Amino acid sequence: MAVKTMAKNTGTGQYNAGWHELTISKATEGHWTNSRGDKVRTIDLNFEGYPDSMHHRVFETNNRTTGEEFKIANLFRFACAGIISVLQDPTGKNPVIQYDDEVTNLIGTRVNVYFVKTVSKTDGKEYSKTFDLVPVVQETEHLTWTDDDVARLKHGIEKQHAKKAATTTNGVGTTHLDTTTTVASDAEVPF
Repeated sequence: MAVKTMAKNTGTGQYNAGWHELTISKATEGHWTNSRGDKVRTIDLNFEGYPDSMHHRVFETNNRTTGEEFKIANLFRFACAGIISVLQDPTGKNPVIQYDDEVTNLIGTRVNVYFVKTVSKTDGKEYSKTFDLVPVVQETEHLTWTDDDVARLKHGIEKQHAKKAATTTNGVGTTHLDTTTTVASDAEVPF
């Protein structure tokens, strides 16, 4: 008999379900045509240390009442990317963020990304996929995200995922997400 050693942990946890603080390594603008034939702007994000297949896509989405785009705007706000200034509205109560939506502004920024486990419909294997993202705790010249802000946004995303998972199960509680989801939050958009 001999004394031997082995690794205590066999995995890195890199693909575990849950929150991961990641750096955006690549941001690519594109377009997608929806079922009505409308061309919608998309931004694909890749992350340092992950293959291109582990990407996150954000779809341009407009508020039904105001017509304002908010999903891509939230991406830039959450990443604190391209922020030029915070302007006061005429009432002085609702600040408005002025930002440059050039996708290269996203590269190098950090965000919290929520990974979920999904089952492939083609081979039945379980794999990880990005579900959504929120900001990291940070203070910049124009925006500040506190622990409470981030926790509230994370909770909202977890609730959103639980609701979606409850409506997209295969009978044994396994989530099947067929498309990449978009940035969303329970937070009020300040502009």
